[in-house]
Formats: sequence, structure tokens, C-alpha cells
Amino acid sequence: MPKETQSSSTSSTATRRPSLKLNALSNWGPLGVNFIVGFLLTPYLIGHLGKENYGIWVLVGSLLGYYGLLRLGVGAGIMRYVPFYIGGDDNKSTSEIVSTGLAIFMLVGLVIFAVSILLAEPIARFYKSGSELASLVRILGTAAAFACPMYILDACIRSHEHWIAANFVTIASSVARALGLAGCVYFGYTIIEMGYVVLVVTAFSMALTCVVFVRSCPGIYLRPSMIKLSSARILLSFGILTTIITLAYTLTLQGHSLIIGKVISMEAVAVYAIPVLLIRNIRQGLLAPARVFWPRFAYLDGKNRSEEITSLFLRGTRLTAMFASGVMLIVFVLGPSFIRLWVGEDFRAGERVLPWLAAGYLVYTSQGTMGLLLSATGRQGKRALIATIEGVIGFAMSLSLGLKIGMSGVAIGFTISSLLIYGAVLPWYVCRILKVNLALYYLRHLVRPWTILLILVVLVRSAGVEGLVNSWGTFILVALALALTYCISVFIVATDVAEKRGLLNFLQRRVLGFSPRSTEK
Repeated sequence: MPKETQSSSTSSTATRRPSLKLNALSNWGPLGVNFIVGFLLTPYLIGHLGKENYGIWVLVGSLLGYYGLLRLGVGAGIMRYVPFYIGGDDNKSTSEIVSTGLAIFMLVGLVIFAVSILLAEPIARFYKSGSELASLVRILGTAAAFACPMYILDACIRSHEHWIAANFVTIASSVARALGLAGCVYFGYTIIEMGYVVLVVTAFSMALTCVVFVRSCPGIYLRPSMIKLSSARILLSFGILTTIITLAYTLTLQGHSLIIGKVISMEAVAVYAIPVLLIRNIRQGLLAPARVFWPRFAYLDGKNRSEEITSLFLRGTRLTAMFASGVMLIVFVLGPSFIRLWVGEDFRAGERVLPWLAAGYLVYTSQGTMGLLLSATGRQGKRALIATIEGVIGFAMSLSLGLKIGMSGVAIGFTISSLLIYGAVLPWYVCRILKVNLALYYLRHLVRPWTILLILVVLVRSAGVEGLVNSWGTFILVALALALTYCISVFIVATDVAEKRGLLNFLQRRVLGFSPRSTEK
């Protein structure tokens, strides 16, 4: 194919990729549904099951959560190599990598099933519980084993950038599971029947995922002949690095409980857990839209379109920084009020921790596309190394400062490691890869939203706005006022002329209901 024709064809193909905006918005769907389901279902289950049975239910779920380590990050490998091979128009390699990943996860499923059957009784004896716990381990372990192939198909669907379809399956499964569990409790069934509901819903989810996979990934053929040892090596090497990153993240933040429990007290662990839980949920919500960049980066990498990768990364960072700064404005100003309204005055000590955690996560989430870029372009090894260094530095700093100044010192240690890695090391490395000036990167994409955030925090706290919040109603009103003020400030200060014009045109079309005359020719 001539060079010009190939370039034109590639450009045309790129323009037909699914909408990043719609995909990003759809990623909030499962988060919202799971939040509502958890908020409504948890007190209902506790009230009808009692603390003991609910404790067994939660305990088994927590134990089975460790099965995730057996997946060895293979799903992340699918997210890297499927869009990469699609970008290179290599259907054979795409089918081989998916078929091999599916075979690996089927073996993992068999291991999970065997472990659940063999260890059910010993686990029940260890916790001095009856046959119900052992039966629940077997049933939910079987469900976890049956779900393993589904993770590969789901990753493949998302690799094709059909996030809306994949999120639909997730939402349908969450709702079906919630309704089934609520129905069991309502009709007086035990946690054993609840376990069978989870197993049935897992089968339903698997069937629905298979249907979406067939419709969304027509160019992939799942055959035993496509299972290759070379593909297994590629997936496992990438996946193991992903597992290292996950463990490093766990050490960075979740390891704080180990430090606080040792150097302070178990009561302090409970107090610290509240701001950590809040900030982790905020992190999840902030990074959910950015996940759609991963397969797009890999796809463009397969096309060898480095300029588009750079452009997409800078645009994504700019938008993510604006969004993260707006959310963190509410956290800095109203976070303490939220904690008091949510869990009461007994956890006020956690208010001193929250600003430090928020500062660290502001830097981290504002540049959430950096990690996605490195993984999507095959630099997972470098990312794992940097994440490990961050984990070790963060743990060491938190331990040292925790011994000196207590719970706040643990949070400050985390913030220092975040500022060092995500404020200096990673930006320098990524800008070096993309051949972008580091100073201009900060000035054009990060400084303005962070400056707006700082100014508004100082002004609002000086005005004593937080004192107005004494109920959930006033909390919502003040939060909306802060969000509106921030949006107006960002529109005036942090957006260029083209972005202002595009946003105004969008508002006129969608809100006012008419199309403005274009002044462009």
C-alpha cells in the first residue's frame, strides 16, 4: 500500500474509534450503582441476618478476595496487547493472545475451585465456626472459579473500547445480585441460599458477557490451536509486573494501618480508616473516566502514531487535572464536615489526616494518565520499578514520621512520597519519552487548576464557610456552590478560546435548544 494511502486509511480508522467522552462517562455508572446498592443493601442485610451471620458473609467475601492474586494481572496484559495488535491489523496475534489468556484463566479457575473445596473445612475450624462457613466457602469459591474466564472476555471487550457495553453488563450483574440477596433475606433464607444466588448471578453475568463479546469482538477467534506458549510468556511477564504495582500501591496506603496499629493504637487504626476509605473512593471515581485512555494509547502505539499519543496524553492530563482539582476543593473545604455528618464526632481526629491525604492524591489523580500511558505502551517494567520505589519510600517515611508525630505523620509520609514520585520523577520520565518540555507541561496543564484550587481554599476557609454546614442539606448546598464557583473560575482562567467557544456552543445546543451560527468557514 502506498504511504499516502496507508496514512489516509489509518487516519480514517482512528476517527471511527468509539467516543472517549461517552466511554468515560459510562465508567461512572457501575461506581454509582455499586455505591447505591451498598448504601441500601448493607443495613438491610445486617438487620435481617444479625451480626454473626453477616460477619460470616463478610469474612468469606474477604478471604475469597485474595484469589485475585492468582490472576497474576493477565487481564491487564489483555488490555495492553489486544488494542496494540488491533492497531497493527494483526488479527492472528490478537486471537492468540485472547485464546491463551482464556486458557490461563480457566486453569486459574480450576485451582480456585480445588482450593475452595479442600480448604473449606480447615478455614471453618480455624475460625471456630460451623458447617455454614465451610459450605459458603465452597459455593462462593465455585462462583469465583466460574467467573475467571469472564474477566478475560470483559478485558477484551474494553480493549475494543466498548466500555458502555461492558459497563452495562457490570450494572446488570450488580442489580441482579442485589435483588437476589434482598429476596433471599426477605423470604427468610439463610446465607447458604444467598451463596447460591451469587453463583446463579455469576452464571448469568458469564452468559451476558459472552453475548456482548461475540457482538463487540467479531475479529477474534477462540480456538485451542490459538493457545501459544509465547503468548503465555508475554501475558504473564506483563501481568506479574502489574501484580507488583498493585502490591506496591497496597503497601503505600493500606500499609498505614499496620504502622498505626503498632506505633499508636488499634483505636487510631479505626479513626484513620475513615479518611482513607473516603479518599480511596474519591480516587476510584476520579480515575474511572481516565481508564478509557489505556486501550486507545495501546491502539495508537500499534499504529505507531506517537504524535497522537502525545496529544491525547496532554489533553487527558489537562482535563483530569481540572476535574481532580474541583473535587479536591470540596474535600479540602468540606471533608471534615462530611466525616462528622457521616460517622459522628468520635472520628474527628481523622479530620487532621484528610488534608494530607488529599494533597497527595491531588498530585496523583491529576496525572492519572501517566500510569496508563506507560502500561499501554509496553513500559510496565519501568512503572513497576517506580511504584516499588514509591511504596518503599512511602512506608519508610510514614513509619519514621508516625513514630515522631503520630497519625498525622503517617499521612505526611505518604504525601511526601506522592509529591516525589508523581510530582517529579514520573512527569520527568514521561515528558522525556514524549519529548515534551517539563516546565511547559506543568505550566500549561497543571499549574492553573492547582492555583485556582489553592486560592479558593484560602478564601473559602478564611470566610468560615465550613461553619455553615450543620446538616446534609447545607452540605449539599455549599458543595454545589463551591463546584459552581470552581467551574466558573476554570472557564475564565484555565481554558483557551477554542475550549470556551466549544463549551458555549454545547450549552446552547443542549440547554437552550438551538444551534448557534458558526462563524468559522
